[in-house]
Amino acid sequence: MSVGCVLRLATRRLACALGLTLLTAASGISAAELPEPLPLAAALELAAEHPRVAMGETGGPARRVPLYLGCHDLAFGSGADDRRDRVGADLLPPMEAQRLEILERFFDVLIADLGFSSSNEAMAIAYIQFDRGNIRRDLGQFSELKAAELTATYQVVRQRRAAAEAGQRLTRGLLAQALNRPETLPRELVVPKLRAPPAALPELQAVISAAEAGNPALGRLKAAADAAGARLFDLDLRQQALELLLRLQVLAVSHDSAEAESAWRDLRLEESRVLYEQEAAADLGFSMSQQTRAHLDQQRVAYCRALAWAELQALQGRPVWPDTDKGKQP
Repeated sequence: MSVGCVLRLATRRLACALGLTLLTAASGISAAELPEPLPLAAALELAAEHPRVAMGETGGPARRVPLYLGCHDLAFGSGADDRRDRVGADLLPPMEAQRLEILERFFDVLIADLGFSSSNEAMAIAYIQFDRGNIRRDLGQFSELKAAELTATYQVVRQRRAAAEAGQRLTRGLLAQALNRPETLPRELVVPKLRAPPAALPELQAVISAAEAGNPALGRLKAAADAAGARLFDLDLRQQALELLLRLQVLAVSHDSAEAESAWRDLRLEESRVLYEQEAAADLGFSMSQQTRAHLDQQRVAYCRALAWAELQALQGRPVWPDTDKGKQP
């Protein structure tokens, strides 16, 4: 087996072992109440048991935004905006709002796991450079300055890995809350198979008309409001529908960009591996970390597209993820 393969296998095993140890220690309770691994369909079926659904449109405490998805920022690059990162739950039927919450949290955990794998690889690479630097310093081949630089770099990467590991715990805690199983942290999730939204998106007016006809939450809100209040709900509906449609358009282009980047990084890694095994100059570790990062970006785009389409469906009063019990995708 090549050196590169050994390094990648070792870092992945370390990521898995440490991540699962953290989750087990933090939860303190067996995950027997949830399927292991947890499929998305099974998670979505638990929405009906959440107290937010029982409360109806009264809502309860404000929902926290995802830790890693950041779909609005990913699409528009305009910085994090808690008000725009998700469709407003007040315009949605309670059941679909909770299913969206679960969907969002599920994707956030998957991104957190990918981010930890990337950080773990980066730390393994930084450690090798740090260790070699200390040896060369002792042999008189490196200066104290160079060794100190490698030490500082390693500690920065180590801190990022610790943050990514904590992110795994935090995203699982938020998912457990969304499932109404706060004491049980899901250890492993089944990565869902996604289908892209339709190439031809609906027109804005068609979405608005469908929401007015099929969204019972919107109908109740407008019926209980005076003329000015009803107009405000109409304006909010139009704006949220517009932003979701625009997000889907931009993310379709982001998908092509992420695919191209991932393909390039795969080829670049193969080239680096060949040169490394031939003992030619090549930074194999850097190429590995860049490939992992490209795959993470690719998945983030895919999850944000699936989430935006699910939000658009919910806004129109349609199921977030139809045929959940059969594991079908929208």
